[in-house]
Amino acid sequence: MPAWDLLDAEPYRRAWMGAHGLFSLNLVSSRGCPYRCNWCAKPIWGDSYRCRPARLVAAEMLEVKKRFQPDHVWFADDIFSLSQQWTREFAAEVEALGAQIPFKMQSRCDLMNRPTVAALRRAGCEEVWMGVESGSQLILDAMDKGTRVSHVYEARDNLRRHGIRACYFLQFGYPGETWTEIEQTVALVRETRPDDVGVSVSYPLPGTAFHRMVSDQLGPKENWADSDDLEMMFQGAYSTEFYRALADAIHTEVRRGSVAAQSGWTLVRELKDSCARKTPLWICC
Repeated sequence: MPAWDLLDAEPYRRAWMGAHGLFSLNLVSSRGCPYRCNWCAKPIWGDSYRCRPARLVAAEMLEVKKRFQPDHVWFADDIFSLSQQWTREFAAEVEALGAQIPFKMQSRCDLMNRPTVAALRRAGCEEVWMGVESGSQLILDAMDKGTRVSHVYEARDNLRRHGIRACYFLQFGYPGETWTEIEQTVALVRETRPDDVGVSVSYPLPGTAFHRMVSDQLGPKENWADSDDLEMMFQGAYSTEFYRALADAIHTEVRRGSVAAQSGWTLVRELKDSCARKTPLWICC
């Protein structure tokens, strides 16, 4: 059990309450991820995956609940609920102890099947962030993601059925992505209506297969520390300005509706057409 008794939580409580009006803490139930998405920071953990016993995680939730009375918990695992059996055991232990705290976590859409989602709801889960990445099967396969577009629809339905917010991580600009694949991603978002989205462009992290794929295009700047938000660091299909406009339009549509996003989509189309009229760009920081 982590030594929570050594933590003075009050400065954190004040900061959270001042910024968000609630108090949240982080917990971790596992370390690492066994999947092989070729752009992910696998060199940090390798292929190892270690999961704590469900009863110990539930006991820690109870300890935190009694000691700090948080309004919310964020499970900071790379991937939560990898095992359906572990998730069922976790929910049973949490229920037995009365340790439920509203929590959110991140996982994969192909893991959000009906039994797992039902167990998560019983344990107190209220929000799941999934690495959807793209609505194009072509791009998912190129990423070595190991998921199907159909998994997103199934996961969204399962989470909605149990009143859990479904949120997507989306990634644009991966090599091979054209306007057709972007349209497929936008269509996926519109058809499944996630509760929120986070949008990024494909960043080549050193040590990954993706980095090796585009390393000859990076020039002198080749890491996050050298780039601004949503700034392309290699030769992509469109400009940095295009991807920023695309992210803004998607965020606006998901959070405020299609009418509010109309001007944003107009800008996206204008930038797309502008890029199409030019010779291939060297898009870098």
